[in-house]
Amino acid sequence: NSRGQSREKDGKAQQAWRSLDHSQTVKVEVLGEEDTVSSETRRKYFRLLPYCEAEGPREICRRLQELCRQWLTPEKHTKEQILELLILEQFLTILPREMQGWVKERGPETCAEAVVLAEDFLLMSQGTERDKPKVQASIRGSVKPLLNISVLKFCPSNALLCV
Repeated sequence: NSRGQSREKDGKAQQAWRSLDHSQTVKVEVLGEEDTVSSETRRKYFRLLPYCEAEGPREICRRLQELCRQWLTPEKHTKEQILELLILEQFLTILPREMQGWVKERGPETCAEAVVLAEDFLLMSQGTERDKPKVQASIRGSVKPLLNISVLKFCPSNALLCV
């Protein structure tokens, strides 16, 4: 009986979802100017669009194309500007979590700005890491500092050590 109620609720939720107007273009036009919706908001619409089986693959792909065009606005931006947006997004995505949050809070609009902010973050955090103990290893009975472990980080995406 609880399964029947669950299906009924799911059916009502899907029906309500389908009855909503999900057209981002309409929302942008209602606001007046396309620029009133930030590029970040349009990026999120594009990146967070859920796959809805009821709509089917063709409709989802059409909506993704529409949302991508609204985010990247190819009619207004050059190829270089579009590449800059995509590279900036990926750069911010692969930053370590704490650095990523700090850089994103400052809202860089270009890769160059994001790099400077990331470097500033590293400089700030180096001051606090100087006090961390150094890793030591025993070599033929003598103990020597080999490296500062706080400087090394493992990058699982490409299995390399980042120094």
